[in-house]
Amino acid sequence: MKKWRVNWRGCGCGHSVYIYLFSLYPILFLYQQNISEVAFRVILPPMALALALTMALWLCLKPVVKNRGKKALVIFLILLLFFYYQLIHDALAEVIGRLGKPFSALPPALAIGAGVALAVFWILRSKRSFSATGKILTVIMLALLAWNVGGILLYHVRNANVKNARTFLQKKEMRLPAPASSKPDIYCFFIDEFASLETIANIFHYDNSAFTERMRAAGFFIAERSRSLYVWTPEAIASVLNMGKLPAKTDPALLIRQNKVSRFLKEQGYSIVDFPYEGLTALDDSQQHYFYAQERASVFFNDFYRTLAEMSILYPLVEKWQKDDDKYALFFRRRVLYVFEQMPAIVKLAGPKFVLVHLFSPHAPFVFDQEGGVVPAEHAIDYSVRKYYLEQYLYISRRLAETMEMILKKSAAPPIIVVQSDHGYRGSFRKPFLQVVPEVEKRNIFLALYLPGYPYAQLDAALAPTHVFPLILNHYFGQNLADRSRQ
Repeated sequence: MKKWRVNWRGCGCGHSVYIYLFSLYPILFLYQQNISEVAFRVILPPMALALALTMALWLCLKPVVKNRGKKALVIFLILLLFFYYQLIHDALAEVIGRLGKPFSALPPALAIGAGVALAVFWILRSKRSFSATGKILTVIMLALLAWNVGGILLYHVRNANVKNARTFLQKKEMRLPAPASSKPDIYCFFIDEFASLETIANIFHYDNSAFTERMRAAGFFIAERSRSLYVWTPEAIASVLNMGKLPAKTDPALLIRQNKVSRFLKEQGYSIVDFPYEGLTALDDSQQHYFYAQERASVFFNDFYRTLAEMSILYPLVEKWQKDDDKYALFFRRRVLYVFEQMPAIVKLAGPKFVLVHLFSPHAPFVFDQEGGVVPAEHAIDYSVRKYYLEQYLYISRRLAETMEMILKKSAAPPIIVVQSDHGYRGSFRKPFLQVVPEVEKRNIFLALYLPGYPYAQLDAALAPTHVFPLILNHYFGQNLADRSRQ
């Protein structure tokens, strides 16, 4: 019986295996750097495409370049250019800029093209076989991949963050509520990067007190001096939903999905509904996820794929996509508007219910002007002109006030409502839109509570977001949770 064998040499393996290893390296490296935010399944399609591209290049060059070592080295240069073109371009542009005249007139793209062409010409004309070069590059790539794969395996097999998070969640802090405890509907709105009144006055020189007065007129308490413990969304939301400071080295995404508040409310017969950011705030206890998902319209809606493309020769496609209102701005507009459009139907759902809303605005991209109109696509992440954040902030403020009034008007019984920033205004870390914001401003948040029957006079203007749910569970569900208002 004949045995079927793969002709690995025909695919360019042997001492040329390094080109296949290198095709996987950028993907695995980026995954390891963002492993807590990216599902492993996300990296499988680009890895398969990278291997297929490498094999296709090998087969296409087979009739042209007979020497295996030369062919592998040419493919290595092509892959290097493909995966890291934009990084090479930016680095070269900076070097050329420092050289001054007459070099400053040299386009980086032309210099890169000329350099690669000369390198390929030298390789093809050389009398060397480059087999020793192939062996050295194979050893280097094996070492680099071993480092990445080892780090990935260590994270998944011995992930202390996940273990610590699960241990934290297993702690029993709550008791069964008294039979007479009320079960009002509970709405919790996390408004992404919604600046405090203090920050809007300090940085944007704008008085937004009309918004807070409208909220107070509807019956809300405003904690004007509330401060977040964290300046990043996962940790900020996890701390609120688990009612305290997070233990060190924990996975905040897991603490959100399996948080103590929704688990307790589900045990009390509450229906759980969420408007989440997929992969972060989609609660495991939720019976209904309200997604506005349009990822299939473009792979660039996936942050991992977009980052890969931004480093590579495919960067112009990302730029074009970002400037296409039909694919970029429209998506970000629609997923915010979707929350406001669906909320009247959510209010009508039979209770008791816990509704968690993660509203992705006024966080960039900036796609709303003050009246809800469209912002030019080139200003979607423009922090250099402060009006783009401010106008989106003011539009979201108005829609929030309208939504709160609608919920209160259409609810069968007075609900509990929490409206708060996940963190304060952070500015931008990206050039050329760099805008450095003081650390204190990043922690200044907006926090508003509607608590039917609760004596607001007992509440502190510096109420900590981590104390919101202990306060609610103590007052309405007969719990005796520790006072964390000063954490």
